[in-house]
Amino acid sequence: MTKPVEKIITPEFLRSMSYPDFVALMKQDNTPPGSAYTVDYWIEHASLSKDSVLLDLACSTGYSSRRCFKKLNMYAHGIDISEIAINTAKEKARNLGAQEQLSYQVSDACSLPFSSNFFTHILAGCNFAFIQDRKQALSEVIRVLRKGGIICTSNFYYRKVPGDDIINNVYAAIGFRPDPHWNLQYWHDFFDCNELELYHEKNHEVTSQTSEELKANISAYIKNDNEFTRSLDEAAQNAFYERFLAIREPLNTQRDYQGVTIQLWRKK
Repeated sequence: MTKPVEKIITPEFLRSMSYPDFVALMKQDNTPPGSAYTVDYWIEHASLSKDSVLLDLACSTGYSSRRCFKKLNMYAHGIDISEIAINTAKEKARNLGAQEQLSYQVSDACSLPFSSNFFTHILAGCNFAFIQDRKQALSEVIRVLRKGGIICTSNFYYRKVPGDDIINNVYAAIGFRPDPHWNLQYWHDFFDCNELELYHEKNHEVTSQTSEELKANISAYIKNDNEFTRSLDEAAQNAFYERFLAIREPLNTQRDYQGVTIQLWRKK
């Protein structure tokens, strides 16, 4: 007999999950920096259309490709290494009635299961930062991108160098240690190669929320806005709140050191 989901969800169980799997479990849309604004910016400035051939790289639960589908009625493929995230992406596509237009599969960005010169656009968000062998992943992205195709990115960068305590707290929260020297120039140097040219760029500074604002927003999200967690009992909601707050607090603190750069890189 299957246990009710509330019986499985405890603070200990949620703390044991990886950050990507936790996000997928709560069916949260793991958006690129800038969320809908960024995806809409890509659509406009990268000339995405219903005829584009789109890859949602390290797509998590498929937010970016779904938004493109909603805006343009286009086809898209998505890949991610998290099986939980891919299952959630497929579920969200089915709920949208878009399972024929949006396909998702478990795959590694460093070994893409697609033929060369296949895609016109690749949505990468801030995902290269999280890929251990990011140079290999970039090589694969260039391989499957058509000549003249565009890589759409939205990366966090440091406007000023954060202290070790901030970096350590981020690592403790999400299991990923950002390099404090990842400034704007780092991302220019990373993508700037013989095969790519910078087509468009827009930069923004970001700032933190107050502790009270952060806690109120997370509580409202868990209890009211998230379709999955709002249906759970109070104990399960509190478990989600505890884990999500533990993730968001260090990420919020580092925002005072960060900016976001939206960049479009075109294959020569």
